[in-house]
Amino acid sequence: MGTDKRFLQMFGRGALLLCIICSISCGKSTTGNLERESLFSIKYGNFEDQLDLFQLESSYIRPDSQLAMDEGIFYLSNSNAGKILKLTSFGDLLALYYSPEKNPHPTFIESGQADKIMTRRAVTYPLNHPTYLAVTPHKHLYTVDTVNEDRIEYDQTENLALRDIVVHFTESGEAADTIGQEGLGGTPFPPIEGLHTDSENGIIVVCRTERAVRVYWYDASGNLLYKIPIAFNGLPSPYSNDVKIFSSLDKAVPDFAAKKLYIKIDYYRENIDSDTNVSAGISYDKSCLYTFNIETKRYERKIDIAPYEDTENTSAGVRHFKKVYSLLGVTANNWCFLTTPRPDGYILELIDMRSNKIYTRTLTVSADELAYNAFYLSPDGILSAVLAGNEQAEMVWWRTNEITGASTHE
Repeated sequence: MGTDKRFLQMFGRGALLLCIICSISCGKSTTGNLERESLFSIKYGNFEDQLDLFQLESSYIRPDSQLAMDEGIFYLSNSNAGKILKLTSFGDLLALYYSPEKNPHPTFIESGQADKIMTRRAVTYPLNHPTYLAVTPHKHLYTVDTVNEDRIEYDQTENLALRDIVVHFTESGEAADTIGQEGLGGTPFPPIEGLHTDSENGIIVVCRTERAVRVYWYDASGNLLYKIPIAFNGLPSPYSNDVKIFSSLDKAVPDFAAKKLYIKIDYYRENIDSDTNVSAGISYDKSCLYTFNIETKRYERKIDIAPYEDTENTSAGVRHFKKVYSLLGVTANNWCFLTTPRPDGYILELIDMRSNKIYTRTLTVSADELAYNAFYLSPDGILSAVLAGNEQAEMVWWRTNEITGASTHE
């Protein structure tokens, strides 16, 4: 029942979010588009309020721009440019965290610009490739970055380079410390695929190796509380032992208030040719969302997730096919968000984990905004995105409070 490595390489972590069908009867609402609010645009370039999104000389492979949003304030990383922008929901620059080696001197601190220094902050720090971001309730900023080449370490057991760290900036913008596996100043992490915070200002780091997803949970002072390995060869299965399946761990995200993880696993079944009784490949069957209590180290709940049923017109007629949802996250009031791409944008699946009711909406994204997309789900259920086109990037959000009942910020 374990995960086949070739299968993981073939299907990767692909797709985007999730749809839940519980073992008990669930209601489902499937009406219309979710209203999109366009906030501001960011031009491409090297200046402090611009994104150098398509700088390609770096060989470092990492999502180039990630975002976080906290109470209407946006934090936007620009990996290859070695900088992080802090912006209002109107696009006004509040602070710039940047590497002087990769960026020009900010124009707002040039001579004659003293009046703007009071409202804008420039923070110099040797950022190499900042990506994932998290902002705590106390407004501390954390970002994933990489160490310099001479500080890279190696995991001999899994034969991989350890180069990722987490950099911590205080509420006032000062660089405070870095976090590694053991805590403050610790060993660099395996490749990080997620950075999160909780209601107690803790930091949760999610890493992925060829064998497992590893979750590191720290308190607000950077002390390691829990290290949770989720081995691919030991994933739970909803099938009987006589069913041959392949499992793929899509994503693990923490609960905002409790010491729990939400782990989404996709399952693929072997197809057997009825005439020859031999394998005819594999096909996606379903997904499950598991709740894992990290204090008791036990799975507490399982929710079945059905695929999104899509169609396309072909020369032979209409073809029906299944699409896998990907997990975005779970809000503070226990709503699960999942997405899967469509030609007109994305399908968003919202699941109330208390009542098991499902809502499906369309997130409209035009074809010329699909050069690069990154999403961020806030604890109060606002889904923000950077949508990169050929000329500029658009910052947008979708409020879900009419569905989820969560409070939202203006």
